[in-house]
Amino acid sequence: MLLVYWNLLLLGVVFAVVTLILGEIIGHWLDSLSNAFHVDHLDYLQPVVVIGGLTCLGAIGVLLTKYTSWSEPFIGVLSLLFAVLISMSVYFGYVKKMAKAENSIGHSTAELVGKIAEVSVPIPSRGYGEIIVKTVSGYSNYPAISFEGQLIKQGNKVVIVELRGRDFAVSELNL
Repeated sequence: MLLVYWNLLLLGVVFAVVTLILGEIIGHWLDSLSNAFHVDHLDYLQPVVVIGGLTCLGAIGVLLTKYTSWSEPFIGVLSLLFAVLISMSVYFGYVKKMAKAENSIGHSTAELVGKIAEVSVPIPSRGYGEIIVKTVSGYSNYPAISFEGQLIKQGNKVVIVELRGRDFAVSELNL
């Protein structure tokens, strides 16, 4: 049983190192898998929770096996209980709270539709320019395209018409 505990512990350590190096790629793969199998509602099955729980199971199992004279079934049950308790703590104390957190610094890009902005880099009829928008957290720059397909010069005021992916479609503001 000690071998199983060591393997679980090593699995967690290897996963942590690999995640540190290839975190974004692994995150996208896992997101794709969850979308493919329609398991979005199982948000408690986040890798940090599952792998963290298995790592704790292995670590606690190794420690209790080496430093106590308790029976293997008792050590297994106790390790499992502690692993579940730690996983639940990680899920409710970190994962769930972070899922509710805003990804930006005080505003959502979708909230900027309808706002007035200023062109900082001219927006060609076909192509990208840049706008400056006053937000709750200060001024933010965003890529922009012309909604009507017309050249918009630097310094002109524009209104944000819609969000297309990560870019804003803007129209010149003529008052």
